[in-house]
Amino acid sequence: MAFSPLCQLSGGCMGCCGHDFISKDKIEEAVHKNTQEFQTSNPQTESDFLIFRDRRPAMDLRNGVCRNLIEVQGRLLCPLHPTRHKGKDLREGHCEVDYFCKTAKLFPKWDKEKQDRFIAFIEAKKLDNITYSMKMDKGELLKEFEGQTGK
Repeated sequence: MAFSPLCQLSGGCMGCCGHDFISKDKIEEAVHKNTQEFQTSNPQTESDFLIFRDRRPAMDLRNGVCRNLIEVQGRLLCPLHPTRHKGKDLREGHCEVDYFCKTAKLFPKWDKEKQDRFIAFIEAKKLDNITYSMKMDKGELLKEFEGQTGK
C-alpha cells in the first residue's frame, strides 16, 4: 500500500510525519516554520527538492514534526510525496515511506460499505487537519467508530 484515501481527509493527515507530538500549537508552529523554509528555498527541480529534504537529518524533528511537512492552501502535505512528482518518491532514504497508522492498514481490508461509513463518520466530525492527524495517529477515531458500530 503506497497511499490511503484517509491521508487526504480533513485537510490532510500528518500522523505519519513525526513522532511524539507535543501539542497542537507546537505542531502548527513547526508546520509554519517548515512552510516558510520551503517558500524561501522555492524548489523547482528534483535536485532542488532533494536539497530541501536534506537540509537537516531525517530524525531532526521540529516539535516532533518532520521538517518537510508543509501547508499549502490550508492542506498539510509533503512536497516530496510521489503524488507530487509523477510517481517518484523523493522521501525514500529519508523517512518511513511504508509507515501507515493502524486505521490506514485496516481500511483497505474493509468492505466498501464500512469504508464509506468510516469516511462519513470522519467528515461529520469536521475536525481541523492537526486534530484529525493526532486522533488518527493515536487510533482514537478508529476506537470511537468501532465503539459506535460494534466493529
